[in-house]
Amino acid sequence: MKNIKKYFFARILADTNLYLVELGNNEFHYGAEIIINTEFGKDIAVISSFLMDKKPTQKAYESRVMSGYITEKDKEVLAINSKRSQVLKSTISETIKRRELKMSITHILVPLYGNTVVVYYVAKERVDFRQLLIELKSNLKEKVIMRQISNKERSKSFAIDCRIPFEKNTWTR
Repeated sequence: MKNIKKYFFARILADTNLYLVELGNNEFHYGAEIIINTEFGKDIAVISSFLMDKKPTQKAYESRVMSGYITEKDKEVLAINSKRSQVLKSTISETIKRRELKMSITHILVPLYGNTVVVYYVAKERVDFRQLLIELKSNLKEKVIMRQISNKERSKSFAIDCRIPFEKNTWTR
């Protein structure tokens, strides 16, 4: 008998991206926190759609097969990473101010498992942050990715952070 693949969408907390995830041999629990593979490493996401039999055509990042549901150990790591991202946000914001760059940090994503720091920012115009990136990489000793987002995406990320359901099947305002 042919194994039928099932798919669903998930969103990472504090991220604006939608991820397409394959269910694999796991049970499906709508709204549950799961671990998925992203381009930055393993991270916690929330299931934000119902199961689908076919791979949808909607634009989304692919995450491969769901790794599983979060454990107590994962929650402990998440708490540590959350505190670390707050410290990083303040440090990076000070560096930006010192370099007089016209940009504002919205949030920092530190994956559950991985050695990448993703800095989300808004700016009215193009910003040359090459020197900032060099300084951050040398200080943090980790891969640093800068992602510019729009104000609309910024609003979505705060809704995801606060876990405020607004529209059916999504975690957006």
